[in-house]
Amino acid sequence: MKLVLNPANSLTALMIFLAVNATGQSVSSSVSTNFFVEAYNIRGKPFTNPDASNIEGSPLLNQDWGKGTVYFKDGAVAQNLDLKFNLEKNELYFNREGEMFLFNDPIMSFRMNYSSVSGKKEIHFRSGYPVNGRLLKETFYEVLEDGAKFHFVAYRFTYLADSYRYGGQSKKVFTENEELYVYDVAFGKMIKIKRSESSLVEGLPDYKDKILAVIRDNKLKLKTNEDVKKVIAELNK
Repeated sequence: MKLVLNPANSLTALMIFLAVNATGQSVSSSVSTNFFVEAYNIRGKPFTNPDASNIEGSPLLNQDWGKGTVYFKDGAVAQNLDLKFNLEKNELYFNREGEMFLFNDPIMSFRMNYSSVSGKKEIHFRSGYPVNGRLLKETFYEVLEDGAKFHFVAYRFTYLADSYRYGGQSKKVFTENEELYVYDVAFGKMIKIKRSESSLVEGLPDYKDKILAVIRDNKLKLKTNEDVKKVIAELNK
């Protein structure tokens, strides 16, 4: 005799099981926000940090765990996770019993709040941008301004530089830097820019008049990313 399972009963049992086990950090499917599983079910592998006895500083964006949400490429969403981001390796980690774990599943984007010496920060990183020289589609960029026409993004990274002290042993020190880009949505291309009027006009020549008007009307010096963000926000209108 062939055993036939009732799909409705199976779905009900599954929902009860997931509901009972839903506590703490959670992962939710984009298909149904009723389904939650424990964060320890996120597929990951431990991150092993190499010996850093002769290195000053850290490759991590945030030394303490930040709280955030991760959006996976398969549509799943992991909420309320403890996260750290490695600027040297361009990798995101999650907290499993105090240890850093790498995500196994491909990530589309993540948002995180964390504290630093300069105050509380709220960041948004996204992958999926076109191949850009040495930067791949999997590379995470910080999204500074998001719009229908243009995205203003920053590739933030650290690198090891030599540090010399008189009479002392030379060391390596982590130094942070960034590259700025405008992503042209219509043409699907990355335009590298600098914080200057001439760079913006050269990168977006069709918008020269509007760029100059925004800079003039708002008395922008373009010394900060916030100033550039204001220009890109106006171009998106």
